[in-house]
Amino acid sequence: MSMSVRSRKFCCFLPVRLGVFVLSLLAMVGGSFVAAIGWIQVSQLKQNPIEKSDEIALFIHSSLFTLLGVLAVLGFFGALIKNRPMIKSFAVALAIHLGFSVASGIFSIYTMFTEDSKQEVAKCLEKAADTTTTKETCATNIAMLKGVLVAVYVITWLIQLYAYFIIERYADQLDDEEAAANTVVIPRSMAFEIGAPQVTTYSGFAPAYPFTEPRQAFGATRGHDPSNMA
Repeated sequence: MSMSVRSRKFCCFLPVRLGVFVLSLLAMVGGSFVAAIGWIQVSQLKQNPIEKSDEIALFIHSSLFTLLGVLAVLGFFGALIKNRPMIKSFAVALAIHLGFSVASGIFSIYTMFTEDSKQEVAKCLEKAADTTTTKETCATNIAMLKGVLVAVYVITWLIQLYAYFIIERYADQLDDEEAAANTVVIPRSMAFEIGAPQVTTYSGFAPAYPFTEPRQAFGATRGHDPSNMA
């Protein structure tokens, strides 16, 4: 008989195993989709060249999401068969991806805010379809776009961090389940029987000793009852 392990939760009531299922599935689909778009853009760099810094960021993002999509398969099947090494590998991969995502995101934000605002406004005016677009409109739209991108980066990082904690909690739960499976619990009734002293009596199946009665004690003569002595 083994001990039972309480299922750990996230979002107050959802089991962490379900969370790993959903997260790994989203990572497989989302990571593969983003990686595919990134590699398509990489293949079109000769026709649509971009700045060197943006090209480096594109390579890094495509590689990271490719790695995430591949290792998410381990997380999915690990949650399916309750395999701790697979779950741990998925958690490590997500942590590495989060670290590189933060580094590349900071680099992208830095290059975005250090670009010449006049050139950005000029590009905006060139791409404008109508002639009513002004410099002020372009500057406002560019500022709003930068703010939205920063918010998207931060929210994405927080979601990935929370996902990492969910996967780690499930890995800890699998540790507890493995330890409980190797622990033998003795029922209380059995423990009482084992702990009780074993008493063996021979009176039920052995004859009484013939010289234990007073009149047959050592030193008593025939016809003399020592119990009647004053």
